[in-house]
Amino acid sequence: MSTSNSSSIAIRNRINDEMQAMLDQYLPDRRPMSLDDYDWDQIRPESVDQDFLEAIGFVTLIESNPKAPGGQILSAADRSEAPWLRRFITQTWLPEESMHHVPFKEYLIRAGAYEKTFLDSEIDKVIQRGFDHGEGYTELQAATYGWLQELITWRFYDSIHSYLLSNATTDNPADPVLLKILSDIAKQENFHRHVYLTGARTVLKHAPERKGEVISATAEFLMPGHQMAPEWQLKAPLWSVKFKFSLRRLIHDITRDLVELAGYRGLGQATILYGSRHTIQWYLKPLVTLLNPLSRSYRSPVNYLAGRVIAGTF
Repeated sequence: MSTSNSSSIAIRNRINDEMQAMLDQYLPDRRPMSLDDYDWDQIRPESVDQDFLEAIGFVTLIESNPKAPGGQILSAADRSEAPWLRRFITQTWLPEESMHHVPFKEYLIRAGAYEKTFLDSEIDKVIQRGFDHGEGYTELQAATYGWLQELITWRFYDSIHSYLLSNATTDNPADPVLLKILSDIAKQENFHRHVYLTGARTVLKHAPERKGEVISATAEFLMPGHQMAPEWQLKAPLWSVKFKFSLRRLIHDITRDLVELAGYRGLGQATILYGSRHTIQWYLKPLVTLLNPLSRSYRSPVNYLAGRVIAGTF
């Protein structure tokens, strides 16, 4: 066995040992949600409007097929020989994520917002579409994707929860069941975010030369709804406005973590690459197009300056 191969195996083992120790600490006490966790006699669907119920319908569909993105992450774990990632997905992430749509669906049916047959039909479409984003990913790219996706989802649920509380009045109090569902799911999403982010940190601690994988996964990031439920996904920006979803806080979170993972150069490069590949504000597109060729090298001063400006702004 070559010295290079021996070194790679030793690094993988150190990463796995550290992550397994973390999972040993947290996973044994966790369990998926259950319909029995909620007092369904207390639901108050009259306290929310149709737009809100439609948004809950959207997340019900997106949460109904975790096996699709989960399959991509499991493939990445096996491809990269990362047992810690496979363990997390099979023992915790999939069991917990598989239950997220269940209380939402139960709520919508009990509230009379949607018929069960309609939701089942829409869920079938979601499953049939699948999610092929992330094919060929390494475990570091998969962890980066998981960190971003869970961060956005956690913040979205948190904003919906805050919206319910802020709009409650003495005459029209917030629905206690819906509040608990949102709180329970948000907590799990935040934990999943933490594991993925810790995984990315741990890989880079032992293999800092792999920053490019974090940058590439960030630059091509895509939320599952774009493929799984494209018609519903179109309304997501409207719901974000309605629920006062703080894009600034989200960008601050991403910026802080990305600087830690890939430095200011990584933040700048990922941002420019993302802007060149995705729809962004029209007035920023010409600047991104201009900077894109200059950002190809990680060490480009353009990347560092862009990263510093973004970090200073958010």
